[in-house]
Amino acid sequence: MDISTLEALIAGNQDVTLDLSVENYPVFIVENAACTAKIALHGAHLFQWQPQGHDPVIYTSPNAILREGKAIRGGIPVCWPWFNAHPADASLPSHGFGRNRFWNLAAVESTGDSVTTLTFSLEAKEETKTIWPYDFAAKVIITVGTELTVALETTNTGNQEFTVGGALHTYLAVGNINEVSITGLENTHYLDTVGERTERVQEGAITIAEEVDRIYHGTTKEITLSDNKRDIIVSREGSSTAVVWNPWIEKAQGLGDLPDEAYNDFVCIEAANALDDVYPLVPGESHTLLSRIQVQ
Repeated sequence: MDISTLEALIAGNQDVTLDLSVENYPVFIVENAACTAKIALHGAHLFQWQPQGHDPVIYTSPNAILREGKAIRGGIPVCWPWFNAHPADASLPSHGFGRNRFWNLAAVESTGDSVTTLTFSLEAKEETKTIWPYDFAAKVIITVGTELTVALETTNTGNQEFTVGGALHTYLAVGNINEVSITGLENTHYLDTVGERTERVQEGAITIAEEVDRIYHGTTKEITLSDNKRDIIVSREGSSTAVVWNPWIEKAQGLGDLPDEAYNDFVCIEAANALDDVYPLVPGESHTLLSRIQVQ
């Protein structure tokens, strides 16, 4: 992580500045005509997006820890190259290793005065091969403007097949958890992972009145989060799985980087590749997981 290289990559782009206020933890601040945003080099992790004329759309904990090896609580953690526990080895880190290490800034581009794109890259090293023994090239492409898109691209650069999963673990800010309604997943099958893992079918809109941790599968439909103040619309590409999560009271109290009452302030709606929705990639093959967020 060479600061002079980062500064050279953003030089001449008036929409992007480099924040070095946290030692050894570069953050890119985007301010264009359409929005403001913050993206950490660590984890290629967007943790603020606020379109002009709107309240913040992305929730980040005020107790979030900005430190190497620790994922930011909130924003859009990049869970990669697997979602949740590793399917074969529970000793490996939950949600993979992409969110817990520094990526490289590969490119910065502004289109007009209202759209800014930052591209981050990560490639296999001896360190990553001790966790996941494959050659790969990964990119996170973040585009901010009147809408937000985050694309996670994985390419197999080695000589053996591997399977990739993951999620874009998006924390969406809400005004009042008791007024939240999530639509678009009606009649969809889901795995309820609170308590005993149970397969269910969604009946009507989703409301939040207890801990919710559900993996909806077999769906590519657009999802709308409403809280009687606005609608946040989430669409996905390269994904037939969506995760809806809120820790509720007890679990929120057990998370040291989250205020006890913060469960009132967000719902996670994640574009995911989980369960059977994972992708075997032969050498040279790629897969892209994309989440698009709009506000109305």
